[in-house]
Amino acid sequence: ENGFNQAIELSSETLGNVKFIQEKKLIGKYFEEISQDTGRICYGIEDTLKALDLGAVETLIVFENLEITRYVLKDSEGAEIVIHTTKQQETGDRSQFMDKATGQEMDIVSQESFLEWVAEHYKDFGATLEFVSDRSTEGNQFVKGFGGIGGLLRYKVNFEQLADFDDDDDDYYDD
Repeated sequence: ENGFNQAIELSSETLGNVKFIQEKKLIGKYFEEISQDTGRICYGIEDTLKALDLGAVETLIVFENLEITRYVLKDSEGAEIVIHTTKQQETGDRSQFMDKATGQEMDIVSQESFLEWVAEHYKDFGATLEFVSDRSTEGNQFVKGFGGIGGLLRYKVNFEQLADFDDDDDDYYDD
């Protein structure tokens, strides 16, 4: 047993490097899709959730320390509305929490870390989930430039067209 623990300790740096290399490869593939303008990537929470709902996401890429909270709210008519916020949005502009019909703040049905939610539900969308760090140059660029969430898509999705179609309809956030 002692020899086994020693072997694990000695190989931990090598295993860490393997994860680092896999991360660089994954994000490299993501950037390659961007440079070739294939349209087979998504980024940001809104577009990524739309693509997940369509079943278009093959590989979901999420920053391991993504600080987004998922709220399920109930409006005055009893309808459930799902929003995703950062800490800055929660303390600043609270308009997302307001019921448009009454001007009152909506009731919070549930609140959880988006990371926990996505870790529980990614399979429901037929996607694989890959967590990345910001320790590699590529990982840092993904976090800073793309909000730390995105995906490699099975097929091209026109998000502008979806935005026009979905302006009043937030059903793509439902469980």
